[in-house]
Amino acid sequence: MDEKHRIVETVFETKLWIDGEMLPLNHMMQETLANVILGFAKTLKGINVPSKMIEVKIEVLPQSKEVDAHTYP
Repeated sequence: MDEKHRIVETVFETKLWIDGEMLPLNHMMQETLANVILGFAKTLKGINVPSKMIEVKIEVLPQSKEVDAHTYP
């Protein structure tokens, strides 16, 4: 193995799709993305973290709309 490579442990398998295409994520990006989402989830009441799987879907709306920022959908 090349000296520039090193073996690290991971606790996540993180995948990211954009428009149906899976983007390649190296170890650092997988861990970063997973930790950002887990950190957010830990602050929510009634959420049991760590969970076995967390899924996030972000959809761009065809046009913007006004919403009450203090209520849930």
